[in-house]
Amino acid sequence: ALHGALTQRFIDRRTSLLMRRLKQKESLVAEVDTKGEVTIEGEFVGKLNGFRFQMDKDATAEEGKTLRAASIQALQPEFNLRADRMYNAPDTEFEFTEQGGLMWGEYGVGKLIKGDDILSPRIDAFVDGEAGNEVLTKVQKRLRHFMDRKINSAFEPLLAMRDDELVNGMARGLAFRLVESLGVIPRSVVAKDVKELDQDGRGLLRKHGVRFGQYTLFQQLMLKPAPTRLRLVLWSLFEDLDEFPEAPPPGLVTIPETKGSPKGYYPRAGYRLAGDRAIRIDMLERLADLTRTQNVKDGFEANSDMLSISGTTLDQFSNMMEGLGFSVEKSEREKIKPEPQDGNEVKSAEADEDIMETFYIFRWVPKVRPMRKEHSQKEHNKPKKNKKSENTKFKKQSASSVKKDKPLDPDNPFAALLALKGKS
Repeated sequence: ALHGALTQRFIDRRTSLLMRRLKQKESLVAEVDTKGEVTIEGEFVGKLNGFRFQMDKDATAEEGKTLRAASIQALQPEFNLRADRMYNAPDTEFEFTEQGGLMWGEYGVGKLIKGDDILSPRIDAFVDGEAGNEVLTKVQKRLRHFMDRKINSAFEPLLAMRDDELVNGMARGLAFRLVESLGVIPRSVVAKDVKELDQDGRGLLRKHGVRFGQYTLFQQLMLKPAPTRLRLVLWSLFEDLDEFPEAPPPGLVTIPETKGSPKGYYPRAGYRLAGDRAIRIDMLERLADLTRTQNVKDGFEANSDMLSISGTTLDQFSNMMEGLGFSVEKSEREKIKPEPQDGNEVKSAEADEDIMETFYIFRWVPKVRPMRKEHSQKEHNKPKKNKKSENTKFKKQSASSVKKDKPLDPDNPFAALLALKGKS
């Protein structure tokens, strides 16, 4: 009760002071400390977070309007000062978050919102309406400049390909698809375009760092951490996701499958899901180069280079290969015994226990293509033959074949058996 009474006395005193100053049209001066706490005439009124004022939560509903009016009036010089300071701040003081937020130092000053295309997000600045249009415009412009430079820097090779007038025809169409996908696109999505692209067109795109992989088309530079992080934010924004998935930690060749991740996440993260894990797409292409040298029809075993490139154990590798469409056959065999040294046979408890080892055979299983509709339609449109005529023909052929039966060859080892069968 005592605490409540003291709090109410403080609020009443603060309200009466601010009301008196407002009625007398005296200028109010606000002070903002390093924690963002705002005081007017020594009285605590709330906190300033970037360009948004949050009133003291203990303020009553009656006091609220008075408190806010007095605070905004007193904070106007601070708003203008901050806007000027922010406008002239270097890009190093700004950052975007994994959820599309925009930070200036420790302050949240805006967020990205979906634009007309994936490379042109709009800016929603967090500025109180009472701060004025001049402050709002400065904040929006500064954040716009920051994001434009960030996008141009992260996707420079991609934008250079887009703006290259020499890239024309089918190559230009494929380049446009790559730009839409921010530098990474599964080959299956553009298989038809790739098939129709001639060698000159491929050469034009290769000059811009495009790799035509077995599984993915991509620009190698677009797999770096900075473009990957920004790509995921812009893609999530354009897909209207409620929660944006984070980029995998840099440097990992494979990552565990993330349950519940949105469709299309792995290519945008620079990975391809294969079994229980996802492998980085550039390392997957190196692995594909190795498997092409193997006899994939009769089967092959994983070698040390394959395990090293994929960064997996043998069991993880087998699961990944199965996810890529290979059949996997698991077997055991006796380990090759180490050669004896100095004429003495190597003996150890470990050698006696682990005499067997597990190995896997991998074979490529071609996908069964569904019957083409045109073919099935032709079969359907074929005129039906008369069953009676077919049966008659069959009977005639049977009769003629009986008449023309050849005598048994005496040199045939099965002749005696056939003769006995005929007598029975």
